Amino acid sequence: MITRIRPLHAAGWGVAALVAVSAVLAFQQARTSTPVSVSEALGTFRHDGDASAAVPRFGPAPGVYTYRASGSEAGTVGPLRIRRPVPADARLVATPAPGGFQTELQVSKEHIEGYRFRVQGDWAVLAWRRVDVTFLGVGRDDRNPVRGSARWIPLRPRVGMTWTLDFWTRSLHATGTGRVTGRRTVTVDGARRTVYLIDLRTTTAGAHGGPRRETLWWSPEDRLPLRWVSTTRLDGVVGFRSHMDMTAASLRPAR
Repeated sequence: MITRIRPLHAAGWGVAALVAVSAVLAFQQARTSTPVSVSEALGTFRHDGDASAAVPRFGPAPGVYTYRASGSEAGTVGPLRIRRPVPADARLVATPAPGGFQTELQVSKEHIEGYRFRVQGDWAVLAWRRVDVTFLGVGRDDRNPVRGSARWIPLRPRVGMTWTLDFWTRSLHATGTGRVTGRRTVTVDGARRTVYLIDLRTTTAGAHGGPRRETLWWSPEDRLPLRWVSTTRLDGVVGFRSHMDMTAASLRPAR
């Protein structure tokens, strides 16, 4: 006996198979991160910055810095978790900004963090922040001013310094502490630098909140973190986890 499959049923099976294959491919793609090339980061720099601008009083020399990166991040929705490694190279785009400077950390094309600082007295104060993280093409590019007390980096760090953080971005409220925990000598691309270890611990309250810890190996001479370790845990209907360790590959930015 020869069994015949009706064309309509065959088409139905074909559509179902196509949907299943597409879902698998999308899930596999979500478990990878897309690197950002130097030329792509330079496109951001030339769009947002001024290649002829002078070095800000407290900001880094304008341009694109490369960091060697390791770590992973994960997005969660209920019981579903999508985990992906970060690319081996991250880019930091540094540009002058009114009253200070701005940096955009391009971990990958799916993960971008922007920070705008205003220099006030002996401090670089966080004045604006951007967070753009996507999984499966889903996410939101949040760009918000920062209100409240957000002293981030001391202009003249000293071991033992402590300060508090208490600020808002949109409807999210973050509190925490900053502390200079140590002083080290490191070598980057053959250049020796004195760095101060700055420990920043914040907790965000709200529907998408949780703790974040950052340790910066801050170089006052270069006005850059020569190493940057961060751990983030955000809970809620949609959650996020990450641990990243990034080390500057060079002190000379691409321009």
